[in-house]
Amino acid sequence: MKQNEYERIRYERIPHLHLFIVSISFRNAHLHRAWELGLVLKGRGRVRLRERTVEIGPGELLLLNPNQSHEIASLESAPVQILILQTSVHFCEEYMPALRRVEFDCPCLSACLTDGQRRAMADRMLDTARAYWQAEPYSQLYCVAQYCLVLRDLLRLVPHRMISDAEYASRTKKADRLARVTGYIDEHYSEPLRLSQLARAEGVTTAYLSHFLRDNLNITFQDYLNTTRFEKALQFIDVPGLSLLDICMECGFSDSRYLNKLFLQRFGCTAKEYRRRLAECAPVDGEAPEPSPDSPVATERIWSVPQSLAWLAECGLAGERTETDGGAD
Repeated sequence: MKQNEYERIRYERIPHLHLFIVSISFRNAHLHRAWELGLVLKGRGRVRLRERTVEIGPGELLLLNPNQSHEIASLESAPVQILILQTSVHFCEEYMPALRRVEFDCPCLSACLTDGQRRAMADRMLDTARAYWQAEPYSQLYCVAQYCLVLRDLLRLVPHRMISDAEYASRTKKADRLARVTGYIDEHYSEPLRLSQLARAEGVTTAYLSHFLRDNLNITFQDYLNTTRFEKALQFIDVPGLSLLDICMECGFSDSRYLNKLFLQRFGCTAKEYRRRLAECAPVDGEAPEPSPDSPVATERIWSVPQSLAWLAECGLAGERTETDGGAD
């Protein structure tokens, strides 16, 4: 089976540090090899983890560990909008080699921070994001410095533990297997696919792999496969000339009944009605405008840098940076 890291992160601007805003209606269970600190900007959502389910709303800070499976869904008709700061496990490893073994135990930081501490951390995240997107001279140094202060406050204020080297190695091995399995599904979703195929490729029993997926993704193999097919179908739904039957065949559905069932579950309408909504939103002529972050017609949409900077300007956050170290007191 091809080695394929699930949810591969590209650190294009700053090594080991990546920021973006995302609008999410639904994001299938997934994981990545990075810490993820999220600030909810708008909307309400549900985050399903392996061991618990939490609800998030405006101003909430969400903290996820590397290789921690999570599913995100909006609880409203519009997507939930989140500023995400992702940090590689190799961040600052020259100075704190043990940092990669830190495991935080407080996904919603309102449960372990005071309002003042949470606001201070959110302000520092916004300040880091502004520098990151404006990309002024020496902004990389500023972003790294700001995030180091965020990380300092997380370690000071948020409950965490140091996992052993053996446990870290075990988790890395599990994450590698999960990456291979989900990567294989992502590549072969349009084909008839059985769990037994994946089990043979991994050299394990079907029963073991079934439990492995449920334990690590909190979802069955068939549900994960169908959700993957559904998310792929959304990419084809507005392609001119493709019938619903064509889309079903392209994405691995045997007929349109199950596809319609998923559309009804996610959007409250059939695939045909959903397609009509897209057509009504499309421009009559000329180049299509950049999709709005509030658009409900995609399960997940990453904001462009211009959209992100425009949002900062609308909020009055695009001015000069304040180079202070107030910290989260």
